[in-house]
Amino acid sequence: MHKHRDASQRLTIEFFDIEANLYPQVTQIVVDQFQLQPIGELVTGPEERFQEFQHLRKVVGLEWDFWSGYCVVAKTKSAEKLVRKIATLIEARFQR
Repeated sequence: MHKHRDASQRLTIEFFDIEANLYPQVTQIVVDQFQLQPIGELVTGPEERFQEFQHLRKVVGLEWDFWSGYCVVAKTKSAEKLVRKIATLIEARFQR
């Protein structure tokens, strides 16, 4: 697990060792656990997958790309605490 701020200063937590084939499983567990609602459609490409979700006014991105692995991104400042909670769940369930 690696925490940092992206170029837009959004809190981003990356899990380098989560492969693309686990994106649907990880995402569904997170969505169910935190009662997230999708915003827009899932975008899928050969080297990336991403979709935004919200809970109340908190917006998070659940993403995967070839370089970073699975990422949880706070799309709103108010979502930072939620992003940390999501990362804790992912770490407990999917990290060796």
